[in-house]
Amino acid sequence: MKIVDNFLTNDEFENIKNILMGDDFPWYFNDYITDEKDTNNFYFTHLFYNSMDIKSNFFYLFKNFLNKIECKSLLRIKGNLYVSEKEKRKNKDHTDFKYKHKGCLFYINDNNGETYFGDKKVLPKANRAVFFDPSKKHSSSICNNEKRRITINFNYF
Repeated sequence: MKIVDNFLTNDEFENIKNILMGDDFPWYFNDYITDEKDTNNFYFTHLFYNSMDIKSNFFYLFKNFLNKIECKSLLRIKGNLYVSEKEKRKNKDHTDFKYKHKGCLFYINDNNGETYFGDKKVLPKANRAVFFDPSKKHSSSICNNEKRRITINFNYF
């Protein structure tokens, strides 16, 4: 795992942040987070890219990002929005895909909803990128100190 703070220039980051946290950005309800049987927990997502196909008019936001991470082949770009709860809660462990590939988790806002990578945890910080192997178990969590926790997940080769 590698953590890089201030990954994008301030102008580029602020542009992405303002769009994703704006009133007009479309977030889509998901009935569960990692376990289909656990419908008590939910979140919102925005799929920018999946399975060799651009899925969003907002894909353009990440073209420079993809160059910066030296992406040779893209698997998926997915935005995640978790709404705050009274109590912090760790979500169930999961893998993004079962085969080895590269991953980058990019934090849009500061909050106390850590991401867990085995026995290590990373605190969300705006404009922080975390590089990791998404074929290994990891988990998100729900924050309780901000209204929402927003991340962008990149899966690539």
